[in-house]
Amino acid sequence: MSNDDFNLILYRLDKIEETLSQIHAEVKRTNGRVNELEKVNAEYDGRQAARRKNEMIAATVISGLLVASAVWFVQAAI
Repeated sequence: MSNDDFNLILYRLDKIEETLSQIHAEVKRTNGRVNELEKVNAEYDGRQAARRKNEMIAATVISGLLVASAVWFVQAAI
């Protein structure tokens, strides 16, 4: 192997190392954005779960009031 071949291999390895460094930096930035999106999605999911719970409580209270009103109306009619 000649000295020129050796220098060419070293040059190409340096270029590969530069490219890998750039890729690594971009991956870190992308992971940061993905982590932020995952946090936002988790917060949204938590709010939706709390909303569903509140809706279920409201539906239970309303249905209880309707049943109590129906029972009172039947008792008043008798």
